[in-house]
Amino acid sequence: MKVPRILLLFLTINFSIFSANIIKINIKGNKNISYDRILTMIKTREGIEFDEKILKNDITILLKTGYFKDVKYYTEEKEDGIELNIEVEENPVIERIVFEGNKVLKTKKLREIFDVKEGDVLNEEKIINGIEKIRQEYNRIGYKTSQIDYQVEEKEGKCIINISIIEKGKGYVQKIVFVGNNQVSERNLRKLLKTKERKMPFIRGIYKEDVFQEDIKRIKDYYNERGFVEVKIEKEVEYKEDGITITFLINEGKRYFTGEIKLEGDIIFNEDEIRKLILLKRGDVFSVKKNEESLKNIYKFYVEKGYIRCNVEFIPEIRGDSLNVIYLIQPGTVYYTEEVKIKGNRITKDKVIRREVKLEPGDEITQEKIKKTFNNLRDTNYFEDIRIYPEFVEEGKANIVVDVKEREKTGIFLIGGGYSTLDKFIGMVSIQQTNFDITNPPKFVGGGQNLSLLFEIGTTTKNYKFSFTEPYFLDRPISLGPDIYRYEITRYDWKAISNGFDLRIGRRWENFNIGFKLLTEKVELTDVDIPSEVEGIKRKNSITTYLTFSNLDSERFPTKGDKIKCGIEFAGLGGDLNFLKTTLENNFYYPLKNMIFHSRTLIGYIDNEVPIYERFFGGGIGTVRGYRERSLGPRIIDNQGIVHYLGGKVILAQNFEILYPLYKDIFYLIGFFDIGNVYEDWNNINELKKGFGAGIRVNVPFFGAPLEVYYGYGPDAEIGEPKRRVHIGMSFGF
Repeated sequence: MKVPRILLLFLTINFSIFSANIIKINIKGNKNISYDRILTMIKTREGIEFDEKILKNDITILLKTGYFKDVKYYTEEKEDGIELNIEVEENPVIERIVFEGNKVLKTKKLREIFDVKEGDVLNEEKIINGIEKIRQEYNRIGYKTSQIDYQVEEKEGKCIINISIIEKGKGYVQKIVFVGNNQVSERNLRKLLKTKERKMPFIRGIYKEDVFQEDIKRIKDYYNERGFVEVKIEKEVEYKEDGITITFLINEGKRYFTGEIKLEGDIIFNEDEIRKLILLKRGDVFSVKKNEESLKNIYKFYVEKGYIRCNVEFIPEIRGDSLNVIYLIQPGTVYYTEEVKIKGNRITKDKVIRREVKLEPGDEITQEKIKKTFNNLRDTNYFEDIRIYPEFVEEGKANIVVDVKEREKTGIFLIGGGYSTLDKFIGMVSIQQTNFDITNPPKFVGGGQNLSLLFEIGTTTKNYKFSFTEPYFLDRPISLGPDIYRYEITRYDWKAISNGFDLRIGRRWENFNIGFKLLTEKVELTDVDIPSEVEGIKRKNSITTYLTFSNLDSERFPTKGDKIKCGIEFAGLGGDLNFLKTTLENNFYYPLKNMIFHSRTLIGYIDNEVPIYERFFGGGIGTVRGYRERSLGPRIIDNQGIVHYLGGKVILAQNFEILYPLYKDIFYLIGFFDIGNVYEDWNNINELKKGFGAGIRVNVPFFGAPLEVYYGYGPDAEIGEPKRRVHIGMSFGF
């Protein structure tokens, strides 16, 4: 069959169009979006064969960007190909975003939630999403019926978005109803709630969804602790003109008592030893909390013995109103360390981290060693975050991964000041790098060394000190470092200026530490107004030996364990002073549920006559709170009736504290009882001064000492001295 000539001509023309190359692409209508930017969004290019299918897909992509309201195209046939024209109608640029009617939520907060910025190209979908986010925030804070609307004003390629808000529907709780609580009184349930009925002016009765969900959990926990393990709680919240009515719908279920307690599985250890870890008792009301704690205790018992993949499962067995408890124990196998991997450190050298890890290849992996490793690394204060976890290689073998996130800066430059009831006001400049590395110029960081330079000028003291410590000399647990210092102390009846140098060296083992300090110091005593004291310059050359035992779980934030430190200073290596000073200090910590018990014992003795600046003084923080600083012990009264505190050669102090952490291991509330005194010698030991009170302690990570404020009562104060005293020890830097 012959094809008609006119049809053949039509096909030829169209084929030539759609098979021709694109010789030029023109883009029209764009003002804010550049020609080049538009080309990067499409696949169609000059020089390639025209394909209408690809072009239509390009137009779809351009519309989805949100930059354009409309996109059209048309082609022009030229002798050597096709000229493509793309016409775009741009969405306007957002010039301003205006919020009206908002009072509860500030405009700054709304802008963050809205997440559409001035300068963005108008995108209707983003605006709708932003409005919905704002609505959700109002719902979250209780404004359930708030009205939110918007309008867009367009002019010459720009626009203003006006968002109008009517804040209403704030939920004030007028009534709380309990339904189905047959076994538990409504009064007891109401005590559990943080959501309260409105009773102005004392109770506002504000409804918050997150608080309400916590209330539901508290009610459920209350039932669970009383044997109602199947309790179900639902809610109804009704918004009425006069406020909100909340209804708790309670299905209590049956009350269960603890029946038989069975241990099944591969128990391995003595069954009686494991039963001691179970808090449930047969015949008692079944407690979900005690059951969960028992599971944790059993799991911890096996993990601490190397069974780190232990699985302990609770299987309930209901017999009438009794609930038999079956603990199915599947310990698996003991795991040993294959390799220790260090991750995340960019500055700190691997060896600095590795030396704090208490697991080596071939060691049995226990929870105790992992926890000790974590505490050691936390004590360095180099890291913001520390994660330690096993990476299982094969049965019985696992790598220990230590993944750290380093602090941005371990170097500290502080300019600040402080106040203490002993030294009064102090101005301070301190430069410290706790992760110093003398072998790594020019940055000098990452080696775990400690370098500090301190200048303190205060009302009664001046202190200048340079200190350097290498904690792992020759990559062994040997600390080495010098101190160079000048120290001035001014009391109302004497003044001492000390210039000295010392060299420290120590060796550490797992729980023991022995150290030596060789010191030479020149002290000038002036402005003496004490009849028994003589002015002059004296040289002290001494060697001090320290012996320490510590099994604390953490050196910086201890909660459990002992630390005993004995120091013996012998001054008599030439010089003008000859004495033996011995001190013994013990710190004991023990956890008590949410609190920590702390006992500190201090005993000190000097065997010869020494100048006043070498004597022991008592009173205040560190000895017996409730008494004036340095006021305990021997004293004399001169002819004008002025009391001169002489210090003593014997000190006894015992501190008992209960620490309640208000915020992690940073902020503590403390109650204390102190007892102690200072004496001329052992033959004059008589009255022990008592003091008690409360205070706060704040452990600021980059300060050398905690911030402390105590209020103490000293019942044994001398006549004429106050029995109540505030003790302050704090410093601030910026």
